[in-house]
Amino acid sequence: NASAMLFTSAKATHLGVLPQGQAERLSRARAMVETMETAGFGGCTNHGECEAACPKGISVDYIARLNRDYLKAVVVSQTT
Repeated sequence: NASAMLFTSAKATHLGVLPQGQAERLSRARAMVETMETAGFGGCTNHGECEAACPKGISVDYIARLNRDYLKAVVVSQTT
């Protein structure tokens, strides 16, 4: 079910844009994605069917932001 990714990405974006949330933005993105995967929730495809089916109308733009933060977190953790 990809709708979990929409809600996860919206929450991660919400917390990440707050000034207080900047310090933990990358680690939070990584933890949220890993928790979502552990719980068995899938991701939304590039076709964006999850956006069309989302009852709250959450945009896939939030998924793009979460994916960007997650990728940064993975790269940073591998270089340190």
